[in-house]
Amino acid sequence: MANWRDQLLPASFRGVSFQVEGSTVPVGQKVQLHEYPKRDEAYAEQMGKRARVHKLTAFVIGADCFEQRDKLLKALETEGEGTLVHPQLGQLSVIAGECEMTHDRREGGMVRFELTFFPGQAQSNPTARANTAQQAAKASLGYWDSALARYQGAMAKVDAARINAIGLQNKLTGVFGVISRQFSPLLGAYSSVGSLAQGLTNAPGGISSLFGSYFADLGLSASRGGSGGSRSTTNTAATSAEAASFLTYSQGVASVSRQAEDASAIDTLPPSNGADTSAAAQALANLVQDAVLVQATATVAEIPVATPPLDAPSTASVDQQAIDPVSRPDVPVANEVVELRDSLDEVFWTAALKADPDHYLALNTARQQVVRHLTQVAASGQRLVDVTPPETTPALVLAYRRFGDATREGEIVQRNKIRHPGFVPAEPLKIAQE
Repeated sequence: MANWRDQLLPASFRGVSFQVEGSTVPVGQKVQLHEYPKRDEAYAEQMGKRARVHKLTAFVIGADCFEQRDKLLKALETEGEGTLVHPQLGQLSVIAGECEMTHDRREGGMVRFELTFFPGQAQSNPTARANTAQQAAKASLGYWDSALARYQGAMAKVDAARINAIGLQNKLTGVFGVISRQFSPLLGAYSSVGSLAQGLTNAPGGISSLFGSYFADLGLSASRGGSGGSRSTTNTAATSAEAASFLTYSQGVASVSRQAEDASAIDTLPPSNGADTSAAAQALANLVQDAVLVQATATVAEIPVATPPLDAPSTASVDQQAIDPVSRPDVPVANEVVELRDSLDEVFWTAALKADPDHYLALNTARQQVVRHLTQVAASGQRLVDVTPPETTPALVLAYRRFGDATREGEIVQRNKIRHPGFVPAEPLKIAQE
């Protein structure tokens, strides 16, 4: 277990640091006591929680104490809410109230403060927030239409009589591999790289029509990478509750990660003899890459923004949890979502380098909506922290001590690749913050 001293945070307000000797804050309920004449019993009426007004006894010290004092004064006298880092309570959104500053001749190099912070104002008016999932789903529509137009324009310039069949087949090997992994239903029409090359030479419009039918059957906004699109949603993005019912965060992150890898693998093809052969192969590679990124955009739209629970689950004993496991909502891991967002953003940018102006606009719109939505998903998730057990500990015990939920032992074992859940080594581990 971590020592309590190690958990103390350096105090600051609006980024200005200071030292804290002590702090107080009222807690509990406001109670109005009603006493009646000629009655021995009184009635205590609860009036809600008390406002948490934080009072800190603080000081700045050092040869530059006057400079530190002036910075803190500026922060205290700035209007509006600010972030207070409380040593014991963490980050708080507060408003600075009446404070006192004391200079004492006997305490040279030190300036004392009595600080008062009121809780930040609650948002009383309704606010609108963009539905980034729906925006990402809609962006996939325009992106796919632009991808088809680019493919058709590129193939219109290719002279099929000048295509080298063997050379084209060799160049499409990687493209066929991506199709087999991401669009398995299409293998009924193109069972081998040879049939794919032949179809591109003799009937290039048939390939685009086949992809178009594939996306049309899926509603163009919900195919699953790798599984060939076993489920679909409507063109308007599903609500968070509906999406969470069939797409967990781990599934969504894993699916989009595979799609990003496949899209990056066929970004450009190696050069070969024959301009028409290279042009045809690259046109198909671009179409398949765009199709994979459209799938990725649609899958991202299915990943919901987590909703914080209203009440934290109570901590039950291990024996009770064995009978009645703790019900915990699925939440994203912010670190994983941010990593996915950055890697997918890089794939989009790389694909944009070879796009014409019209297609660039559609591709960049999809990229922006993907980044915006994944940023919101990450913000609603939890971060990973480094925790080092003091000694070799069973994963069940570590999960119960950390979360009050012994059923989360599998999460610790899987994330840190522990060989045996009964023996978690005393080494740094990646564990969810809460």
